[in-house]
Amino acid sequence: MFHIGILQLTQNLDDAVRGFKQGLQNLGIQAKFTYLNADGKVEMLPGLAQKLVDSSVDLIFACSTPSAKAAQMITGEIPILFTPVFDPVSVKLVDSMQTPGANITGMSGMVQSQDKIALIQELLPTAKKIGVLYHTADGNTLIETNNFCAAAANLLTIKKVAIQTADEISLLEEILPSDIDALFLPIGRIVEENFSSIAYYADMLEIPIIASHAPNVVMGALGALVANHTALGLECAHQAKSILIDKKSIQDIPVGITKTPEILLNSFVADNLGIALTAELQKKAKEIYA
Repeated sequence: MFHIGILQLTQNLDDAVRGFKQGLQNLGIQAKFTYLNADGKVEMLPGLAQKLVDSSVDLIFACSTPSAKAAQMITGEIPILFTPVFDPVSVKLVDSMQTPGANITGMSGMVQSQDKIALIQELLPTAKKIGVLYHTADGNTLIETNNFCAAAANLLTIKKVAIQTADEISLLEEILPSDIDALFLPIGRIVEENFSSIAYYADMLEIPIIASHAPNVVMGALGALVANHTALGLECAHQAKSILIDKKSIQDIPVGITKTPEILLNSFVADNLGIALTAELQKKAKEIYA
């Protein structure tokens, strides 16, 4: 029986953990788990990673970029699998997607910005000006914001709205541009954890939200194009098999990517805003919340 450590920043990625465990079970891999969660406190992660190393785990499953970086900082020996790290190359977790190097690989949760823009254009065909609300201290948020703005060039007018702290969300009624047709939320913990407040102000201003975090659609975003975290966890289980059972070098296991992102829609929000969801779009959606 293998001993696997699970290092998680918050409960937001529980679906990835469930997928990983289910995948191991499907593959007939018996394991016991040591599960450590920082409850959103990034500064706790190195200490928790050290506890896993001290427990002599055979592998660390790190959920989130901060978790993966903390584990990587603590050990260069124990194999580390991560998900759903947005861009593992830019945050210097791996040398490249094909040849990660060192003792770490995993599954990226990146969904291409051009695909998200295509969804916006299909959802809101008359939209021309898109606000982008982003947290300036979140590395993954900055990567996606830059990618999104670059992909939108010559297609949409982008109006960036930067916040430095969660407290600034209470000022959205004042700082959101009055002429935007929709608000795009890139990935990022501060925005995700304070989505209810964002949705409140967007609803007051009758601005549809396009999110990057699946639970936000249930909570009031019009739609999202997302990686399925359960599926990412399942794929990580196959990577774990390669390492633990097949004895393959982790350096030879490329970082996987999301091949089939899912469309999520909220028909209740669409109805409230007078937005028609076409039959074709509804057919393509993985889930429509009412």
